[in-house]
Amino acid sequence: MTEDSTNKAHKGQTSPLPTVLSIDICDAIIRDETTKKVSLIGLFSIIRANSFPCIHPLMHIYIALTNGHGKCKTEVRFARLDDNKPIAGMAGELQFQNPLQIVEMNLCWQKLAFEKPGEYAVEVLCGGKEVGSRKFVVMGPEDKMLPTSGTEVR
Repeated sequence: MTEDSTNKAHKGQTSPLPTVLSIDICDAIIRDETTKKVSLIGLFSIIRANSFPCIHPLMHIYIALTNGHGKCKTEVRFARLDDNKPIAGMAGELQFQNPLQIVEMNLCWQKLAFEKPGEYAVEVLCGGKEVGSRKFVVMGPEDKMLPTSGTEVR
């Protein structure tokens, strides 16, 4: 293969998408300034509401990604799974220095509204393609509590 045809072959290729290592939903995220270690406080996967619509006052989302190549347009959004309707989100650009780097995102959502009970997800998209998601459940007062951790919204 000539040098010219080799360059043309590589121009059409796209970089692999980043890999999601973790998506966690919690009450708080603390990063120790000395060690740079992250502590996730109050992890949960259930939100129990007394009525609907309900407003969750404050939740933190911790996301860790690796295997990124250069700049990546990234979107994090909440979606209701029964109709795949996005209910909130934010977008930005991540920069990976090399594919071995782990990029962490500590995001905070205030007053997130849930119209009805059901399954929801935090979805992570890079370059418009989903690279990972984390399901959670929003339950009403009549629903039986699942055998996992939860938080309550009044």
